[in-house]
Amino acid sequence: LFSSDQAVVSAPPEDEKRVVQAYQRGSGKKQRDDDCLNDTGLRFNDDVPVEVIETLPPELTGPDADQYDIIGTKTTYRLAQRAASYVVLKLERPVFRRKGDNKPITTPAPFNVLDNSVADVSLLAGLMVDKFQFHLPLYRQHQRLQQAGITLSRSTLTNLVKRAIALLRPIVDAQTQSVLRSRVLAMDETP
Repeated sequence: LFSSDQAVVSAPPEDEKRVVQAYQRGSGKKQRDDDCLNDTGLRFNDDVPVEVIETLPPELTGPDADQYDIIGTKTTYRLAQRAASYVVLKLERPVFRRKGDNKPITTPAPFNVLDNSVADVSLLAGLMVDKFQFHLPLYRQHQRLQQAGITLSRSTLTNLVKRAIALLRPIVDAQTQSVLRSRVLAMDETP
């Protein structure tokens, strides 16, 4: 209460205790849309563009192509990055067999920089350039992926960057050896 002459401030009684709740880390529910889950574990919704890449083995395009029957298709999904956008590459590889033979043959998947990965080399390069050249943290890149309709965990992005960095180790080692073999070591210490 304030009056024109004095200010009265009442303190809380000493027997009244203030309860402060301790922080407890939540175990938030993971947002998963199982209807978009495919056999490779890559999740994306219908708004994400999908490019279909058909690969044919030499057996189906050569002179003996009429000796084979295509009995199915094996599909592999990879996440790729285009300039300022993401696209899912759908690699369709025929499963075929020689006429009169029951043994199916699967066309091998095209080469990928990281084995057993949903990431195309373009995505890896984009992640690394955005992170190290443009200083865009992975959590922001994760937000961009979500805004594009792609569900990928942040730990997956971290693991992809770690694996891509490991691929660059021979280049770093060669540069280090070159510097150490130099007669003169110098630095630019301009502020």
